[in-house]
Amino acid sequence: MVTFAKVVSNVFHPLTMPPIAFTLLIATNPVLQTRDKFALEAITLAFSTIFVAGFLYYLLRQGKIDEDIKAREDRILPLAVSISIYFVGFALLLAVDAPKIVSAFMFCYASNTLILLLITRWWKVSVHTTSIGGPLAALTFHFGTVMLPFYIVLPIVAVSRVILKRHTIGQVIVGALIGFGLTALQLWYVVE
Repeated sequence: MVTFAKVVSNVFHPLTMPPIAFTLLIATNPVLQTRDKFALEAITLAFSTIFVAGFLYYLLRQGKIDEDIKAREDRILPLAVSISIYFVGFALLLAVDAPKIVSAFMFCYASNTLILLLITRWWKVSVHTTSIGGPLAALTFHFGTVMLPFYIVLPIVAVSRVILKRHTIGQVIVGALIGFGLTALQLWYVVE
């Protein structure tokens, strides 16, 4: 069971979800020209994944965090820097007049991570379930109920994090609610 939980946690790592979600939102946009899609893909990939991963790698190499950032207090700096990176990505998407759902979704990454940072000062909410819930909300918002079968991933990831003793049941539930609930609320308010 532990091996399966490790595989699930690695496959559905918080940094693997943004490129998938942004790619689907951008690639299926019928209004965008191909070159615009590539430009938006480059921006979203850089600011939702590459720069964040680069900073985490730097901290790992410096010995300031472990691979899974197990200690709650070790999450403060990575979350704070990630928020800054997401906000810069959001501003850049606004500057290039990205589709509203794409720029709003980047804003969701920044604002949801800010909520995680505030809570992390006292409690270790699951970033894994937050990072599954957010993309599920955005993709459901964009594609509709065709996304419902993919919701099975959320409890699988949640159970995996509990099996690995990285989080309590409450922490994975709150993470999922932050990711899904806040993203859905923000997208509904901004895009609709």
